[in-house]
Amino acid sequence: MSDKIAEPLTDNDVNMLMRKINEADPKVVGPIFVEFSNTLNGILALALEQTKISGDESDISELEQVKRLIGFCAAEEKIIRTKDKIWNVREHIMNKDVDFFLKRDYSGMVKKDNNKAIIESLMEIVKNNFEGLTESEQNKYWKKAKKLLNLVGKFKLAINDL
Repeated sequence: MSDKIAEPLTDNDVNMLMRKINEADPKVVGPIFVEFSNTLNGILALALEQTKISGDESDISELEQVKRLIGFCAAEEKIIRTKDKIWNVREHIMNKDVDFFLKRDYSGMVKKDNNKAIIESLMEIVKNNFEGLTESEQNKYWKKAKKLLNLVGKFKLAINDL
């Protein structure tokens, strides 16, 4: 397995994946989309909760903006845009490899669009706050990360993308 996190998808990549989704059983992929979206929202809620404790108003504002942006994104789009990034680092998630995630430069993995700066800011906020969390608080993030990984695996099976 590579330590490389996947590059952003092109529009053609997304269109190909949407065709695969349309061919998949909606009774299988539908619940995956919902649960993935809910888990992603749970991670954002954790980050926002921790940031409110630290009291950094600009970070709080940025997280709230990211949460709104992601809320507008279709559930299918959320998993399509993140599945390979999550899958490629699955061993690091399973091993709770904090250093791998905190010492990375994520700029090459974010789609270059109007939201790039906001998404990169979110990652920096989480990275900066993570080490100050208790082990119990960190475990909440790991549990959600493992849940996302599990859902990505199910999704990849459902669309025959392994």
